[in-house]
Amino acid sequence: MKNVLSLNGTWTLTYAEGNHISVYEEFSQLEPAAGRRLMEADVPSPIHRVLEKNGLLDDPNFAGNSLKARWVEECFWIYRRTFDAPAEAVSGTAHLFFERLETIARIWLNGEEIAVTENSLYPARVDVSGKLKPCGNTLVIVLESGMFAYSDHYGKYNPAAPDIAWMTKRNWLRKPQYQSGWDWHPRLQNIGILGNVSLEYDPDVLAGLVSLSALVSDDLKSVRIKVSADAWNSRDEVRHTTLGVTIRENGKNIRQDFLIPSGKTVCEISLDFENPRLWWPRGCGEPYLYTADIEFAGTTFTRTFGVRKITVDQSPHPETGRYFILCVNDRPVFCKGGNLVPADIYYSEVDDCRYGELVDIAVEANFNLLRIWGGGVYMPEGFCRACDQAGILIWHDFVFACAKYPGEDPAFVKNVCAEAEYVVRALNHHPSMAVWCGNNELDLGNWDWYPASRTGWNDHAIFHHYLKNIVRKHAPQIFYWASSPLSPDGKHPNDPTCGDQHPWKVALETQGGTDFRQYREHIDRFPNEGGVLGASTIPTLKEFLPENERFVRSFSWDHHDNTFARRDTVYGGLGHGYATVTLWTGKDALKMSLEEYAVVSGILQAEGLEEYVYNYRRRMYSSAAAIFWMFNDSWPTTNSWAIIDYRRRRKLAFHPVRRAFAEKAVVATLQGNDVVIYGVNDSSGTWQGTLRYGIFRVSGGLAQDRRIRVDLAANSSSEIARFSRSEWETAGFRQNGVFAILYDGQGEEIACHRLLAERFKDMDIPVSPEVKMTLKDGRLTLVSDQFVWKCCLDTDGRSDVPDNAFDLFPGISKTIRWPGQMPTVCAMGNHFLGANADD
Repeated sequence: MKNVLSLNGTWTLTYAEGNHISVYEEFSQLEPAAGRRLMEADVPSPIHRVLEKNGLLDDPNFAGNSLKARWVEECFWIYRRTFDAPAEAVSGTAHLFFERLETIARIWLNGEEIAVTENSLYPARVDVSGKLKPCGNTLVIVLESGMFAYSDHYGKYNPAAPDIAWMTKRNWLRKPQYQSGWDWHPRLQNIGILGNVSLEYDPDVLAGLVSLSALVSDDLKSVRIKVSADAWNSRDEVRHTTLGVTIRENGKNIRQDFLIPSGKTVCEISLDFENPRLWWPRGCGEPYLYTADIEFAGTTFTRTFGVRKITVDQSPHPETGRYFILCVNDRPVFCKGGNLVPADIYYSEVDDCRYGELVDIAVEANFNLLRIWGGGVYMPEGFCRACDQAGILIWHDFVFACAKYPGEDPAFVKNVCAEAEYVVRALNHHPSMAVWCGNNELDLGNWDWYPASRTGWNDHAIFHHYLKNIVRKHAPQIFYWASSPLSPDGKHPNDPTCGDQHPWKVALETQGGTDFRQYREHIDRFPNEGGVLGASTIPTLKEFLPENERFVRSFSWDHHDNTFARRDTVYGGLGHGYATVTLWTGKDALKMSLEEYAVVSGILQAEGLEEYVYNYRRRMYSSAAAIFWMFNDSWPTTNSWAIIDYRRRRKLAFHPVRRAFAEKAVVATLQGNDVVIYGVNDSSGTWQGTLRYGIFRVSGGLAQDRRIRVDLAANSSSEIARFSRSEWETAGFRQNGVFAILYDGQGEEIACHRLLAERFKDMDIPVSPEVKMTLKDGRLTLVSDQFVWKCCLDTDGRSDVPDNAFDLFPGISKTIRWPGQMPTVCAMGNHFLGANADD
């Protein structure tokens, strides 16, 4: 039976800069010299957090404090502790298990160097059988960020765009890549013992990783459950052990004996059963889970799992290229969601509770998929379990992003393959795991960013060969995709007609701000990264900005700002965050107060993401996803791509995105000489209701108002109405817009959409329309005689607001659930238009 002795708790910690001495010789001795600089350190914990507790650093999330913390990654850090070992550990098989060492670690036990590890992305296991004493074992760990070990190696290597990776050498380091700095995150490289430390021992055979996979038959009528388990034997003689599996829900079971020679052995068994209940993603059915009790080497392990089939339809598209449709249990699924990035500057402190909160918010936003971006971390068990239970699919990149990796280095490739094999096996039982993707934007970089790279396509084999084979061997039930974006048939990786896409040109390559109307023409088959910038909520902005810097473009504001918000990296000049405000409102963002800018940029982010989502949803399944960048923030930001900020407050874009992702949607669009209305139905059954549509005058009244009965076919988008563009054009694009509303049989609004041809500043939108509200029996009804652009009932991002940032069409009432007291309209987009909006 495996026994576990926790070595968490209080260790001693010191540092060295490596000048004129051997760090390893000085600090690996058994007895530290008297008076040596030592501090108490909690394990696990980032060293930055230890230094905060000892008064040597301030909170890096506030003001410019992260700049003061960069010296930490430029030192060696030495941990030390002593412990007593149980007799069974001294005489039996014993391993030191390090859940996460960041980043390069040299480990001593009782004065002997026992391991060097260079990977913070999966656990380190060190065999210490025969090396332990009953009392007074001394464990010393020397850590560094990797900047010392790889200082003389080539960096990211993009001659056209040198960046901080030239110094941090993140492409050599198996650690979360975002720590080196991204447009949305500062450079702050974590270092320390970031995970649990334990002594695992067994007098006989020691159990290691246990992996379970569920392989359903093509006809979905039977399933094979495969279990593989690692066994360790430190003795010279062969030992015996047993591996058994019991499925709680149906009693199916199997047991098998194994002979375990000296060293590591992988034991494997399988059992089959008929007519399994299937796991389904949100909106398609119940995410049913089984529970397996696994007995191995005298120890019980429990794995919850689901039975489902994942395929991707890449059949020829009737117009051009190929489809790219994710299918679950042979049912096409339109994927709705966002990109998840590490949720904290100290990524190891994100616990299951916070991950669970993020999944709950994703469910609230009507997601059915989260893409785990390749510059972050591998998701832990708690996050994946929450996705299993909620029916949220996971597209998981391996941890490679936007760089050239040293695929020509055998040691690096070996390290990467061991990492991949571990994480694939560890997450194998989660039915939410739908896609393993080799990397983020490396194939795109090989085409567009590195034409002069002296290293060529040296990392190509990692993603198109090694990782692919690892997934095929250990997780054939999970779809593998070599890079994102990627196109088959030798086309450019970001070709819109096949594969998946990162449609960034609208946000980043339009001069003078983001004209998100351009999304209306995008035909991308599977867009899974593209976004629009917007400010954090007002309370969050005030939390991290000092009182004397609470204005747009202060020093601390800029330090927490997005690179692309500050500057236009393609055309030069004012960045997209601020130029977009001018483009759409005609006002100077730099003259706005903090509160004004937070509201107007948030409203414009909502507009942009609505354009993104509704365009792809109306094209279902010619386009089979609307996955945007990004869901969450990693630290407090002024402008960011996220729809929830660092404090998980709902930005003004949150509810518009939530509505755009609802099961039923209606979308109005211009197509040639017609205005066409589409009805979208994600459900498995036909939906019947009423469509009200027409032309509204922004100053008041309806120029056209029609009602028809509609049937929306299951799991599809279909045209449900159209009228001549000339009707709208004659009424005037500056004075009028198109509206479309779906009502159910009880007259309840199910979905609505609005289409404008002009930018807001170029229309005759009234600046101060009156909104009348009545509250009765928990239902709030709002109405205005004039058009209201993004009526906001909350600008603080509260979690208890049922709806926010919605339009009101002239004379058409809107009723929403409202459990609280009568609210006030605290903002609307109209206020930022007109001659006096800056006053």
